[in-house]
Amino acid sequence: MRRSRVALISAATATVLVAGGVSLGAVISGQGSEPGATSPVAVESPVPTPSPTSTTMPNQPPTDPLTGGELSGHEVIAAKVENIAAARPQVGLSQADITFVQEVEGAQTRLVAVYHSRFPKRLGPIRSARSTDVQLLPLFGRPGLVYSGANASVQSKINNSSIVPIARSTRDRRRVAPHNVFVDLANIAMSTKLPKASSIGWTFSNEAPRAATAKTIKVRVGHDIFAFGFTSGRYVVRWNGSRYADGDSRAITKADNVVIMKVRNHPDGNRDVRGAPSVQSDTVGKGVVTIYRDGKKIDGRWRRAKASGPLHFTDRSGTPIALKPGQTWVVLAG
Repeated sequence: MRRSRVALISAATATVLVAGGVSLGAVISGQGSEPGATSPVAVESPVPTPSPTSTTMPNQPPTDPLTGGELSGHEVIAAKVENIAAARPQVGLSQADITFVQEVEGAQTRLVAVYHSRFPKRLGPIRSARSTDVQLLPLFGRPGLVYSGANASVQSKINNSSIVPIARSTRDRRRVAPHNVFVDLANIAMSTKLPKASSIGWTFSNEAPRAATAKTIKVRVGHDIFAFGFTSGRYVVRWNGSRYADGDSRAITKADNVVIMKVRNHPDGNRDVRGAPSVQSDTVGKGVVTIYRDGKKIDGRWRRAKASGPLHFTDRSGTPIALKPGQTWVVLAG
C-alpha cells in the first residue's frame, strides 16, 4: 500500500463549525513537515546500486480503489437516499462505502450513498436525482444510479452522461408516501451489468498522520447540521443531533474518514413543486478541503479537472492526503 506523507497542521481547535457561505476550516497558526527520507546505505560491490522501486511491497495484495481495504471485484452503484425527518430511520445507509452530503432545494439535504464492497438487501427511502449527481458520479467511471425519478431536465442530463440509470418505485406500504421507496440493492447488483471499480484519485494509508487533534466536527449544509464524533477509533455520524441508526438492524452509521469540501452552490434552473430553486453543488474545479481521520485534522485543497476525471486531495505542500482504509463521508459544503 502506498504510504503518503502528510503535512502537519498545528494549533487547530478541537471543534470545527462550517456554515454555508462561510470560509472552511480554522485559522492556521503554524505548519511543519516530516523530515525527509534518509539516503540509502552505500553497497560495496562492483554492481551499481539499483534505482529506487515502488514503496508497495512485491507480495502485498492490491487494495481497493474506493476503500483502501481488501480488493473488491464488484461494480459501483450509487443510490439517492432521502434525508429529512419523514424519511428516518433510513435503512442500509451504514453499509455504504462512500456517502456524499449535498444541499437540495429548500435548504434541505440528500445523500448519495455509494456501494461497492457490499450491497444491502433493503435500502431506502430512495428519492429523485439532481443535477449535482450528474456532475459528481462520473467520478466512478460508469456507475449505476438508483433513484425514484427526475424532472425532464435532470433525466436528460443523466441519459447523456456515463451514469447507468436504475429507476425504481417499489414502495413499502408500512411507510407514508413519498418517503417509502425501498430497493433490494443486492438483487440490483446481481442483475445489472456494470464495469468493476477503478481509481478515483484517492490514496490510503494505515499510518495515522501527525496532525492537529480534532475529535468533534460540526458542519452546516443548508438548514441541517451534520456532526461527527470520534470515539473508539471511528466517527459516529449525526444529523441535527440524532445518530443514524438503521431502521431494520439498528446498526449505527460510522465513518473512518470525514471529508469536508468547500464547493460552489448555485441554482441549476429547476424548481420544485413549491417553486423553490434546485441547487447544484459543483465538484469539478478546485477548492479548500479539510480531512479528518484518526481524530486528526488535515487542511488542504481538492482538485478535479473534469466530470470524468479523478478527485485529488493534497496538503499545503501539494502532497496527496492519505485517507484511512474504510468508509468515508464527504460533505459538499457550499
